[in-house]
Amino acid sequence: MSTAAAEAVATEDDAEGTAAVRSVLMAVRVLEAMALAGRALGVSDLARQLGEPKGRVHRHLVTLRKAGLVAQDSATDRYHLTWRLFQIGQAAGEQFDLRRVAEPAMHRLRDAAGQSVLLAVPTGGEPLVVHALEAPNKVSITVQPGNRPPLHCSAQGRVMLAFSAAEQQDRALAGKLDGPTPVSMTDPALLRARLAQVRARLWETAPSETLLGINVLAAPIFAAGDVLAGSIGLVGSVQFVRDPPDGPMLAALHAAAGEISERLGSERYRASGGTKSRQ
Repeated sequence: MSTAAAEAVATEDDAEGTAAVRSVLMAVRVLEAMALAGRALGVSDLARQLGEPKGRVHRHLVTLRKAGLVAQDSATDRYHLTWRLFQIGQAAGEQFDLRRVAEPAMHRLRDAAGQSVLLAVPTGGEPLVVHALEAPNKVSITVQPGNRPPLHCSAQGRVMLAFSAAEQQDRALAGKLDGPTPVSMTDPALLRARLAQVRARLWETAPSETLLGINVLAAPIFAAGDVLAGSIGLVGSVQFVRDPPDGPMLAALHAAAGEISERLGSERYRASGGTKSRQ
């Protein structure tokens, strides 16, 4: 084979490989959108969420259905995730431990900020604290694993809510919202504006909203595809964990969140250019 012919074959192989990668990435986006929605979706719903043509989304749904990862309801024509995908996810969960991945960065953050560090994950759309490192101070404030901070009036909760599907936000903000303290944020309109801020700046605080005198500064953790994997936060007295946060503390938090996110395959913090505005 001539050099020119060989180069032409290589170029064709590269093109086919690139197309295959794009197809896989699109299939992953479809599955992620369905998982985040928390309900069955039609082709039009998915196409609108993904910003893709209906025909392209439908082709991927057909492929995923053949693979047994999604199924279509014959009565509504909507698609939902299958038990097979649940089994795959369960097996992945048994092999993956976010605490193990996050702990080195959590130790560095605790040492840099001098405050206790919390790791939380979304479960059922709400935050669940799964790991905590207590600061070695004479008076230390921490939160025990298993704690579920309020979704609308905690820093971890609003981080989770800010990166959830629109339908989930609507459900969370519907009806009367109560708060554990007089300063808890409970106004749906103010909360929606706050969630937009969180998405833009990649951090949130909630001084005295769950317990008077206590504040949490939290930042999102992303996995591949910029899917929210959890949040990392600093908890302490409002005297030390301030609102707005001190520049060095926020920079240390974002460094930790960025490090964990990169280990999970996301470059969201690298793409954002580091620490966001304090305003």
